[in-house]
Amino acid sequence: MTTQKDTILTKDFLLHFVSYFLMATAFYFLLPTLPIYAVNALDANKNQVGYIIGVYALAALIIRPFCGYVLDAYGRRSVYIWALVLFTILTASYHLASSFFLLLVIRVMHGFTWGTITTGGSTIAADLIPESRRGEGIGYFGLAMTFAIALAPYGGDQIMGQNNFFNLFTISAIVAFASLILVFFVKVPKVKTGETKIQLSKMFDKRVNRIAVVMFTGAFPFAAIISFIRIYSDELKIEQGALFFIFMAIGVAIVRLVVGKIMDKRGPSVLVTIGLAVTVIALIWLRYIDSFWPLMAVGVLVGFGNGIIMPTVQTMALNMVPIERRGAANATFFSAVDLGIGAGSIALGYVAEYYGISMMFFICGIILLFPLVFYFLFVRKHYFKHLELMKALENNA
Repeated sequence: MTTQKDTILTKDFLLHFVSYFLMATAFYFLLPTLPIYAVNALDANKNQVGYIIGVYALAALIIRPFCGYVLDAYGRRSVYIWALVLFTILTASYHLASSFFLLLVIRVMHGFTWGTITTGGSTIAADLIPESRRGEGIGYFGLAMTFAIALAPYGGDQIMGQNNFFNLFTISAIVAFASLILVFFVKVPKVKTGETKIQLSKMFDKRVNRIAVVMFTGAFPFAAIISFIRIYSDELKIEQGALFFIFMAIGVAIVRLVVGKIMDKRGPSVLVTIGLAVTVIALIWLRYIDSFWPLMAVGVLVGFGNGIIMPTVQTMALNMVPIERRGAANATFFSAVDLGIGAGSIALGYVAEYYGISMMFFICGIILLFPLVFYFLFVRKHYFKHLELMKALENNA
């Protein structure tokens, strides 16, 4: 029987969920539209456009280790609010991006705040979720980002219309401000170590390193999807290829409704196996598709895989550390994902150039066999060992 203490959907959790969704929506309004702004308003060339995505991702990767440290040392709430204040100001400041250089400067700063908010937001969510239902709660919270990724890019395109960038930047800033207002009503648990001396060991948590290897290699195929699925659909002369991401989000949303409950009751091994296996099948199938609906079916399967792996492995990372180290654990987890996507985008670009995009997706499927084998050889026993240690510490507290 579920008690009040075990309830996930509390007022604070729901407010945090909506605030996080609005923040992500403001961000994803701009992700597909800023390249158009750069080309049409700032006369940027196609080579320069790639930097718009690259610099923010690099900035987010750089800041995450410091995020974990400050979240644990100074407390979640103040760090998160200040990051969201800066995020909102920077969203409005795109109005001032009168040159491509200024646009890149804003993107770098936006990347810093994005890295801080996403690390902090997930950490706060974990603090608000009862331990007995952590996997389920993280799965639910992940839907905030899933819905934003599914809906906001199309919404941003509609707001922009025929190069109406003023409306785009204004509405994005208003949505970010709404996110900021809501977060003031969230009662965040007071968790901080007070240890403010900067040390590398406080930025990361070595207990999560093996899980980070799984996420680093597991992120490679998703880098390929993000970078090449539209180009691939154009090569195949499949219209409306961008709908792939909608179907992918549908797959994520469906599976996240149940995966957390399975994680809490049965543990991660079956889920990791299914999540990686489904993604392998989808990527290999992607090489052989030639029409719209098979492409969309692959999108759903990739969504299933992502929707299983991300919350399951993140829950593992959080289960292995005490509450005051969750910021560092999340920083380690997300840094591995960022690094995998960044490295994967570069490396797989060369594969696509020399062997073709269809073969690149096939190779991605083969690559995913590595984290599956690595999990059973090096992660599973390591995880359960630390899980027992955490339970022993809690019982002795």
